[in-house]
Amino acid sequence: MSRHWWLSLLLLTIHVALVVSIDKTKKQIKVLREFETISNSNANVKQCLWYAMREYNEESKDDSIFLVSRILHAHLQITDRMEYLIDVEIGRSSCRKPLNNDEDCIIHEDPDLKKAERCSFLISALPWNGEFTVLKKQCKNA
Repeated sequence: MSRHWWLSLLLLTIHVALVVSIDKTKKQIKVLREFETISNSNANVKQCLWYAMREYNEESKDDSIFLVSRILHAHLQITDRMEYLIDVEIGRSSCRKPLNNDEDCIIHEDPDLKKAERCSFLISALPWNGEFTVLKKQCKNA
């Protein structure tokens, strides 16, 4: 009987912890740690950026693949998951869609083919589970 009591107590504790982390007035998850600047070379930043660029290229109407030329800023916020705000410069590459993994892609320097953009990606992640979601993407010509 005590085993069931402990299991019930554990489930109740988990439920209370989840309810406490949700702000009922805003119906949003509470921020446990506000955005802080993190290293551009952080492994999770690179994973998030890889995922964001894969989505960007799938949605892009351009025939070429775009690559990150430079990471400008990376920020991390903790909620019920990790949220990364990453600002980058991207450029049109020499590789065409669909991408063949055997290709070495470089960003075009030729003025007729060159196209550059500045993008800001907000990515929600649970990197240890391989879960990534682009929450927001904003790009403009550089």
